[in-house]
Amino acid sequence: MNGRSFRVGIALGCIALSACAPSPVEPDTEPARPVLRLDPPPRTSRAGFVARHIELAKRAHESGDLAAAEDHWQVLTLIEPDNASYRASLEGAREAIRRAVREQYQAAVNARRGGDTTRARDAFLHVLALDPSHADAARALREIEQQAMARTQGDRAARARAVDDIVAGARARAAAPAPADPYDLEQRLEIMRAGDAQAGVRELRAWVDANPGDKAGRLRAGTAVAERARDAESKGQRESALSLYEQAALLAGASQSDWAARVQSLRKSLGDQYYAEGMKMYRTDLGAAIRHWEAGVKFDPNNANLQMRLREAKLAQQKLQKIGDRQ
Repeated sequence: MNGRSFRVGIALGCIALSACAPSPVEPDTEPARPVLRLDPPPRTSRAGFVARHIELAKRAHESGDLAAAEDHWQVLTLIEPDNASYRASLEGAREAIRRAVREQYQAAVNARRGGDTTRARDAFLHVLALDPSHADAARALREIEQQAMARTQGDRAARARAVDDIVAGARARAAAPAPADPYDLEQRLEIMRAGDAQAGVRELRAWVDANPGDKAGRLRAGTAVAERARDAESKGQRESALSLYEQAALLAGASQSDWAARVQSLRKSLGDQYYAEGMKMYRTDLGAAIRHWEAGVKFDPNNANLQMRLREAKLAQQKLQKIGDRQ
């Protein structure tokens, strides 16, 4: 059962459960024989339920969450199958999804042809968020990830020997009782440029801790780390790039305006990424979707779509747990 059918089933199940509540029996002069009655749900409860789904459908459409809008209109058409307005709205949402899928897929193909893998990856993720069964987008996304991994592994293998030599030399100088080497910072910067970002940041932080008042040196250290952050970002390694930009600001003692701008952009992009990945998962694995959306909120707590989806998913999870406990 996919996520949309599951949510529709839950909604109709709620109506069915409310229909099973027995109505109060008026007192009678004669003994009443036991009768099993299945009264329809109160009109006010039904109207409130319908109004709630109309509101959620419109809100989702306005926020650009076409998949959620389609879900709510589908629930409404199942509740009132003769309502032409609901059917028209459902078909409108589906047509908007099909149009968005075509546009985003073409944008992804064009970006990939132009060498912009980051933009292509975002567009393919958007396609899959709207249509998880889109085989071409899924295949292209896997190819992009495999190519990025191959490039990363090749870079590491090529630089491993040089990094080991530089780190060994730096540690030997640090352990020597002689006065501090005037080229110490240069050597630590070289570690960062050689490719091992973690070792480079570690060595530069040790230098900054020993020379907190050297503003020029700290700025050079932060700039070197920011350069590695830009390199990671160009390869689609967003979380790594975000961490490096933040480390650059700490090393320099203050964030440069362009670093701060990249941090904000990356946080928003990562929030959108985890939102899309959660949308792919929630139809089959609600727990995994919640974990993706929780990760997205940590990066971009102001993302309204993430917050709304996370709240709704947690409520659905709680309801399922209660149903399971009663069984």
